[in-house]
Amino acid sequence: MTVGTAASLPIALVHGWAFDPTFWDATRAALGPAHTTCTDFGFFTRQPALMLPQVPYIGVGHSLGALWLLRHHGPLCRGLVLINGFSRFGTAADFPHGIPRRVIERMRAGLMREPEGLLHSFRLRAGIDTPLPSHIERGRLEQGLVALMDMDCRTDLKRVTCPVHVIAGTDDTIAPPTLTRACFPPGSGMEAQWVEGGHLLPLTHTATCAHAIMAMTGRMTAP
Repeated sequence: MTVGTAASLPIALVHGWAFDPTFWDATRAALGPAHTTCTDFGFFTRQPALMLPQVPYIGVGHSLGALWLLRHHGPLCRGLVLINGFSRFGTAADFPHGIPRRVIERMRAGLMREPEGLLHSFRLRAGIDTPLPSHIERGRLEQGLVALMDMDCRTDLKRVTCPVHVIAGTDDTIAPPTLTRACFPPGSGMEAQWVEGGHLLPLTHTATCAHAIMAMTGRMTAP
């Protein structure tokens, strides 16, 4: 069942760490005739594909993809939908609610030692038990972990000029509610829409995510 009607603005979908563009298959199906594009961090392919539309568009990011979009969305972006996202993931001196650096470093060591096992356990913790792609790019996955550890888009978030809609899971074990609230505090004008779910809301709450995306698109295309 699709949501809404065809929109004039393309929708750019950016997946998170340990996933690839197929993560968005259900969302794209739910969006029906809307024009969608997918970036690819290249975690499981020979080459990444990180081009965003060169025309006005709506940006949709999941987890690391949301962080990346905050940094790279650019002036053509007319709206952001951040799902299971954050403006910073790792702890910092002025950000105690992030994920401790030692946790991410432990993941990094596991990735280097046994990538299949580490990726499988991470995806299980996130809430999915599907086979991994056959080709794994450890270097790019490691770069993704470094971004999760160090990338700070709190200033980028303050400078965003387009509307931002945040969707978060009450039972998210990867980006817990304390992290979400620290990134998007009450009174900031970017409070999260809370859903009873975990870290993979585009998979488990596809219709909710699709409705939010179409609502953002509608705001931009309405007369």
